[in-house]
Amino acid sequence: MAAWTLLALLVLNSSSLSIDIWTNKDDAIYYPTEVLSVFFRTNKDCYVAIYDIEVGGREYRLFPPEGEDGWVQGGRIYELPPETADYEYVIAGPGGIETIIALASTHGLPNRGDESPDIAQDVHEIFIKEPQPAKLRIVSTPKQCHIYIMELDTGDEEYIGETPRTIVIRPGEYLVTIKKSGFKTMSRRIWLDPGEHRRVFVELMRY
Repeated sequence: MAAWTLLALLVLNSSSLSIDIWTNKDDAIYYPTEVLSVFFRTNKDCYVAIYDIEVGGREYRLFPPEGEDGWVQGGRIYELPPETADYEYVIAGPGGIETIIALASTHGLPNRGDESPDIAQDVHEIFIKEPQPAKLRIVSTPKQCHIYIMELDTGDEEYIGETPRTIVIRPGEYLVTIKKSGFKTMSRRIWLDPGEHRRVFVELMRY
């Protein structure tokens, strides 16, 4: 009798709905500006909803897109964003833990907060780390030139003072522009690695 009970439980468990979710980095550690890809797979045809909870607590749905029902095929691996998408998921920070929640149901698109025992769930955490800052020293001839720095990823430009000057700055790619009245403006494109100490010397020519 006990053997039949055990067999029945095994058959029941083997037929239950399950979903697995993972990302493109095994250690799940990401730094700002890195690209995130999310993958999921179910063992049965069903409806799937994927939610992302950012470090600050903001929540939004990654899948399905607005207006779609979220129906997927069992055993198939799905990627977010899809290969055909014209956008990427780029890590922006701040540092902390971001949580991705996958829900699956055979009865309809599941929602966050549903407590039905028929809903399968998997949770994947990614760890966002702020990189070690870089140091940039800017020296010019003549002195007291105005310094403007543009972060190329965002297009944001900021006036940071006059030369000579040392600043602590987030790693990344920048356009450094040096200006002074009566002299030709000069710009340099630089890349700063985490923890790097860089010295930039600029000599401006008179008009």
